[in-house]
Amino acid sequence: MRAFIGILAPEKVKAAATSIANELNEIGVIGKYVEAENLHVNLSFLDEISEEDAQEFAAKLDLIAKGYKKFSATLSAVKAIPNERFARVVAFAVEQENDLLNSLSKDIQKAIGGDVKPPHMTLCRVKELKDKRKFIELLEKYQSKSIVSFEVSSVQLIKSELGRNGPVYSVVHECVFSEE
Repeated sequence: MRAFIGILAPEKVKAAATSIANELNEIGVIGKYVEAENLHVNLSFLDEISEEDAQEFAAKLDLIAKGYKKFSATLSAVKAIPNERFARVVAFAVEQENDLLNSLSKDIQKAIGGDVKPPHMTLCRVKELKDKRKFIELLEKYQSKSIVSFEVSSVQLIKSELGRNGPVYSVVHECVFSEE
């Protein structure tokens, strides 16, 4: 199965992301937008794994999750990757209290591996920018804004099945953080 470890977006994050996706679409950003139900913070892309790997990774995630308590994270800016002049991806930067998301990501990298990038939430894979000036203005509008905050209380091992209409995600295992 194709899988990754991440944090699925709560409803208020989906609403904020959808609003900004609409703005991007209105100014002519052509691309593959992430469906609201698929929005997530990716902590580790695992690619193809076996059922046995999934069980092993779930057990390791459970151990990691015991070391964390719920915390707040914030979508803090809209950014272009690799840069605003040559945008291939539009994503949200994700800030978190006490650098906990980065710590969680590092713990996952050590225990499980995978392809790990700084915490972000992909909004769109860009195919074409109709108006770069308007695009840059929109990035500047959201450059230093706290867009929406949300609580992180668990991490998920997520299966990604590619279909005709894009990927369909399903949670294979959810690891809830410690209450203590």
